[in-house]
Amino acid sequence: MIYLDNAASSHPKPPEVIRAVERQLRRNGANPGRSGHRLSAEGARVIYDARRILADGFGTDSELVIFTSNTTDAINRALKGVLNAGDHVVISDLEHNSVLRPLKAMEPLGVTFSVAQTKSNDEEALHSFQEAIRPNTRLIFCTHASNVTGRILPIRQIADLCRERGILFGVDGAQTAGLEDIDLKRDGIDLLCIPGHKSLLGPQGTGALLLGSPLELTTMTQGGTGTESLSEYQPSLLPDAHESGTMNTPGIAGLAAGTRFAMEHRDAIRSHEAELRAMFCEELKSVSGFRLVTVGESFVPTLSLIPESVHSEAVTQYLDRCGICTRGGYHCSALAHRTLKTEECGTVRISFGYRNTEEDVEECIKYLKKYLNNSGRA
Repeated sequence: MIYLDNAASSHPKPPEVIRAVERQLRRNGANPGRSGHRLSAEGARVIYDARRILADGFGTDSELVIFTSNTTDAINRALKGVLNAGDHVVISDLEHNSVLRPLKAMEPLGVTFSVAQTKSNDEEALHSFQEAIRPNTRLIFCTHASNVTGRILPIRQIADLCRERGILFGVDGAQTAGLEDIDLKRDGIDLLCIPGHKSLLGPQGTGALLLGSPLELTTMTQGGTGTESLSEYQPSLLPDAHESGTMNTPGIAGLAAGTRFAMEHRDAIRSHEAELRAMFCEELKSVSGFRLVTVGESFVPTLSLIPESVHSEAVTQYLDRCGICTRGGYHCSALAHRTLKTEECGTVRISFGYRNTEEDVEECIKYLKKYLNNSGRA
């Protein structure tokens, strides 16, 4: 199979990641930090080392790294951790449902939100964020890059706007963590939500909420942390306050290995994937029946095609039969598809990874042309 669905989850994983997970499962199944024996201590050290690697990679302190099960979990913890009744939030019109749905669920509790229009360029997008701010705006939260089109938003300029207004700034880094240079303290990010299984090349079921500085968050889950065990109340110390229960030690070990690999090779990976995206866009000019979404100024290696006369899922099902993995439909991003006006047909999403090749691009283009020839029209 030719795998072109890396925006959903990267594949294949580096051998280092597989070895790290296997090593933890084979050699140490102890509960990290919950017992006094050496295996428990070794498990705790795996967690600590991973926390340090993420902190160093994203410009924050180790105790400000809170492990989660995925980006969605991190976003829920961020939004529900800082927002209270009467607070207002500004988001973008490219947000994933992981942002939209928690905010909709909080509306009956007195939290409101506005949607900034990203328009066609960064200057217009920034102006829209500015116009959406209200006196009670507590937080601006936006995606770093759209999971539908790959468009990158100007998060550093948005962070400056937040600092000027005394507003918290949160970022959904699902499509950029491990690929783009993100530094919480330098970039003025208060809350960064990341997955372990995309460009950080780690296992599924891993992620983190990273804080730019100590921040009081409402704790979503209470329970055992291995600390202050005689107390009836949840510890307030970070990160213990937000990490109740047994940690996913094998997954976190794999996340640490993937992060090391991604950070070490980031420039080369980013350049390679950008070249594949540019090549695909150029080759697509010879294919009629599909329109490429190009709104924006800069992009991660993800792109969307709009078929002229069929639903996008019909195209991706055909490509699957040809041995090519892509994604069709709405990509859990209702706001983005309303913005793109693709609610009827969705888009065919193609997203490149570090192991993809120019031959993969050529094969995908070849079968898109065959689809047109076989069906008469896309």
